[in-house]
Amino acid sequence: MPSPPLVYSRTGAQLKCSLIIPTFNERENLAPLFQRIDRALRGCDFEVILVDDDSPDLTWEAAQAFQAQYSWLRVIRRQKERGLSSAVVCGFRQARGLMLAVMDSDLQHDENKLPALFGALENADFAIATRHSAGGSEGKWPWPRRFTSWTATLLARAIAHVSLSDPMSGFFAMRRSLFEALDDGGLRPRGYKVLLYLYASAIARFGADNLRLREIGYEFGNRHYGKSKLSGKVVFEYVLMLLALRWQTQRAHATPSLRVPFGANEIRDWARQS
Repeated sequence: MPSPPLVYSRTGAQLKCSLIIPTFNERENLAPLFQRIDRALRGCDFEVILVDDDSPDLTWEAAQAFQAQYSWLRVIRRQKERGLSSAVVCGFRQARGLMLAVMDSDLQHDENKLPALFGALENADFAIATRHSAGGSEGKWPWPRRFTSWTATLLARAIAHVSLSDPMSGFFAMRRSLFEALDDGGLRPRGYKVLLYLYASAIARFGADNLRLREIGYEFGNRHYGKSKLSGKVVFEYVLMLLALRWQTQRAHATPSLRVPFGANEIRDWARQS
């Protein structure tokens, strides 16, 4: 059964936290993934939005079957668009939470870090789970994978001029109000590194000195089911994205930075009103 039409409405937050999970052929990971999220966020006011790109293994259909068990689960099946980054943007646009987070469905991201990420947003605009700060590691990665990640990180710093310890991270949270300020209809992320795209876009719009960043260490886990999406096409799209971000940043330097349009006590004020 196809998903209902998507309508993006800026009606304000109705929940405290929204977690977006982009998927493609991840059916076997759903049961343990949902169990882990349910334990990690028990007692929180949250929703999970799974955005699936019409997986041949029917991930979207399997996820819909779990909705009877997990009232916090929403499922979006995209039949025309493709790509992890655009799936995340799609989920953010449909989210009802004041805080927006992203994690992978392959069980490699530590769901127990979710409360810390959401909590960090009380005093930050981005909260990023990183392998390269205190308490973080790349787990059992082989050296070729480590070298690829190291090279991609150097390219991000050299070309896009971002100072994140782990710009390749796909496990992060940001304020809804910041996303809405960025989402003027011109967001066109490519490939898999949506954090890098959004963070660089925020720097170009508001300036690095006006953004508050928190990084939280985590150990990267092992994939148990399914296959990695890394390919030559993914690498090519990553390089194109870096070049586009470099051009965007250079253009932004010619105009004054805008003020980040929200106050430091936004989440606390929302909690008092709820």
